[in-house]
Amino acid sequence: MFSQFFGGYLLNHNIVSREQLSRALDEKKNTRMRLGVLAINEGLMTSEQVEHVNVMQQTVDLRFGDLAVQLGYLKEQDVDDLLHKQPTDYLLLGQALVNMGALSNEGFERAINDYKATLKLDDDDISGDQYDALSSMVSEFYHFSTARNARLYTNYVTLLFKSLIRFIGDDFTPLDASICRTAEGACIVRQLINGAYKGQTIISAEPDEYRCFARRFAKEAYFESDEFDDASVSEFLNVINGLYAVNESNETGTEIGLEPLALFRNEDVPLGEEAFSIPVQFTFGEVEFIVAF
Repeated sequence: MFSQFFGGYLLNHNIVSREQLSRALDEKKNTRMRLGVLAINEGLMTSEQVEHVNVMQQTVDLRFGDLAVQLGYLKEQDVDDLLHKQPTDYLLLGQALVNMGALSNEGFERAINDYKATLKLDDDDISGDQYDALSSMVSEFYHFSTARNARLYTNYVTLLFKSLIRFIGDDFTPLDASICRTAEGACIVRQLINGAYKGQTIISAEPDEYRCFARRFAKEAYFESDEFDDASVSEFLNVINGLYAVNESNETGTEIGLEPLALFRNEDVPLGEEAFSIPVQFTFGEVEFIVAF
């Protein structure tokens, strides 16, 4: 998940464009990790040192690691450790952006260090799948700590993003959230939550993005029809909300229920309250998730 939120950070701070980030997300699966970016991330080399080695490689027939050792930037053990290090998704994303020319090594170094400092996370937090670390990223990114029912929003959206990776794919970027009172979109699925507290959850998208999302979740022979799209997207929302209800019961003893799903086409849906609109940019387009507690 750090890769997705790091991408959102780059986009929201105008460090890369939406097109560049979408391309990098698509290309990172075929990206070969370079030793220089690994060394920068580990704090073993600066971007200036990496650039120096890259320039020197044009005049001598030496591998990056061997030349970095010769120049005194790395030790042989450092090179060995880096070569055996499994690159994480966010490093592959950074490497893809560097390869494209969307980021320089210096730009990557500045961005990744600033973002790590903002989140106050170390490499163990980033490389793992710890729920607390992911919750911290979600809360920080969306400023949920200042919201009413902050725990509910943080837990729900954390589960949502974990489920997107599991069921839909990791080629997405969370965009800045906003407050809304109406759901707008050509295709909308809504499910209300009742019980110990009330809430509502919505997925909204335009037809092409809606169908792509549905096809990703179905993962089977796909028949192009509005009914199949609705059934697939509805099932995704129902699965997420079901998991959320089980977590609430197990972790806090809070019992909530789910009302039947409602479908809307080409109409605005009043929410009756303020809700968080959370747009997510996939490589196939944008899907909006709306949550209110």
